Amino acid sequence: MYHKVVRAEVKSIDEARGEVEAVVSSERPDRSVDIIRQGAWELRNFKKHPVLLAGHDYRLLTSQIGEWKNVRIEGKELVGTAVYYTGQGNEQADWGFQMAMKGKAAFSVGFIPDMAKAQRVRPRYKEGEEAAASGGWEFNGQELLEISQVTIPANPQALQRLYEATMEPEV
Repeated sequence: MYHKVVRAEVKSIDEARGEVEAVVSSERPDRSVDIIRQGAWELRNFKKHPVLLAGHDYRLLTSQIGEWKNVRIEGKELVGTAVYYTGQGNEQADWGFQMAMKGKAAFSVGFIPDMAKAQRVRPRYKEGEEAAASGGWEFNGQELLEISQVTIPANPQALQRLYEATMEPEV
């Protein structure tokens, strides 16, 4: 099983319903130089049990902090609406939603890749950028198991659109 983390691009937040619509995966290379081809997602089993977990913790019942609805591929992005179980006695769910409202949500897709369809990616060096010395993987077929909210994103390029206009640029 693989986990790939992106800094979520939040499209909208509905505080009353505890919902956050976000881009949870894209074709942008991450820090490992891995690329997930979005058109190659297998979503059938995920849609039967669309869990929102805290930090890929499959063991504790309280790690399920919500569920996903309307998960879909839009162009080169995997998009969905996280419905947090807020105000129901799960502190992780409440805290996860508060982090999303502050623009600090990062999501990670947990998936099983079809390695027969995966290809090695050679590192590309551009001026001012570092690349992984060994390159990464291009995933061209993968089954989505779950989407987790996590603390550290692997893809630093994805920004939260909702907060982009009000945040100062990083120096």
